Amino acid sequence: MEENQVNFILYIMGVLGLIVLLLGVFDFYPIKYGVLGAIIIWVIGGGYRQYFGVGKVR
Repeated sequence: MEENQVNFILYIMGVLGLIVLLLGVFDFYPIKYGVLGAIIIWVIGGGYRQYFGVGKVR
């Protein structure tokens, strides 16, 4: 996989985690599910980053 594709997937996972968190904050479901879901998505994204050896982008 090219580095740009990996970065794109990581950004999408970050945004998806944020959306899950915000949906919990705005009472679409209980906040604890939103926080838990966001953390799980972000941990998977971190593992994905480590697997492909992508450094932090700043």
